[in-house]
Order: sequence, then C-alpha cells, then structure tokens
Amino acid sequence: MNARKVALEDIRSLQFAAEEVLTTFEEKFEREHKLKTAMALTNADHESISLFVKLADGEVVEVVSDLIDLEENYVEVHGGYGIPLRAIVDVGV
Repeated sequence: MNARKVALEDIRSLQFAAEEVLTTFEEKFEREHKLKTAMALTNADHESISLFVKLADGEVVEVVSDLIDLEENYVEVHGGYGIPLRAIVDVGV
C-alpha cells in the first residue's frame, strides 16, 4: 500500500477516522490476526511493522514501529502512542 509516512511522535496530533474503516467480519478478523502476528514479531525480533491508518479527512498514512502491543480497542506503538483499532486499514507483516 502506498501512503505518506508519519513519524511516531506526530501520532498524537493526528485525527483518526471516527467510524470503523473495515466493513466485513472477515476483514476485521484478518486485521486482528495480522496485529497479533505483528505483536509477536516486534516482541521477539524487534522487526519494524507498518500500520496503515485512515485519518478523519480520508487520507491513509503509514506508521512504522518496532514495538506493537494490541489492547482492547487500541494498538500501542513505540513511545506509548495509541492508535484506535477502528482506524487501522491494514498491517504490513
């Protein structure tokens, strides 16, 4: 996926999509599976993972982190920044 890269420290100033960006159960299931895989990779090998996130204005941006932790409704990336699960379009694993 081709998207503008955003630095981790800029996450706090972004406005994320307010609604769920994925529509089907299968898409949401695949996203969760990819996030769990990404979490395992970053914890074990400190591999960098890309998250493709939809902003409130419709733009999709790429966030790269070598630490990902899946919470209930958020994904925490390196530096303790949170990204709402509903705004994540895809995970590059």
